[in-house]
Amino acid sequence: MKYFCVLALCLGLVNSVLAQPADDAAGQLSRAAERSRITAERQKLEADFKAAEAVCFRKFFANNCREKLLPPYRERLADLRRQDILINEVERKISAADQLLKTEERLKLQQQQQLEQALKVQQDAANQAERAKQRGVDQGNSAEQAESNKASMDTKLESNQSKAVETVTKRAQAAANVEATRKRQAQADKNRAEREQRLREEGPPTGKSLPAYP
Repeated sequence: MKYFCVLALCLGLVNSVLAQPADDAAGQLSRAAERSRITAERQKLEADFKAAEAVCFRKFFANNCREKLLPPYRERLADLRRQDILINEVERKISAADQLLKTEERLKLQQQQQLEQALKVQQDAANQAERAKQRGVDQGNSAEQAESNKASMDTKLESNQSKAVETVTKRAQAAANVEATRKRQAQADKNRAEREQRLREEGPPTGKSLPAYP
């Protein structure tokens, strides 16, 4: 009868373990109490057997008496052993369930870390894309500004070239004017010298004197 009670208790513990893998303090105390009870019953059984065996040894048919004691003794020992095995099986299942829970928790933690890493990689990629886009905008603005600056410099250069050409033209015109003035002056000096030479060769005039030339 006690065997069936222990069996029911152990089955209840197994179901509890399957429903809730993590063992608690109450379960540990319950199994410890069962082990203590089994140990006490085993010690009492052995003590009772030895006492009965001692009585048999005082009888004439001692061996026959002892042989009658052995079957119930061994059956009771086997029953206690089965109860021990059931408790060990419960603890094994609890240990396996606890290990499974730890494994699941470790896997969940790894999955969480992998998810966080994937999100970080995705965020980094998005940030890089945004920076690249911003660099493109900045480069576009820089190119536009550079083109504007180049156009402005070209305009200034063209203006400076025009002014330089104008200055050279004016200087050339001034030099030409000076040269023309010099030539006219030289021709006037030559003409005056020829007239004077011609007058000297012709001699002094008779009658009215000729007007003097400057």
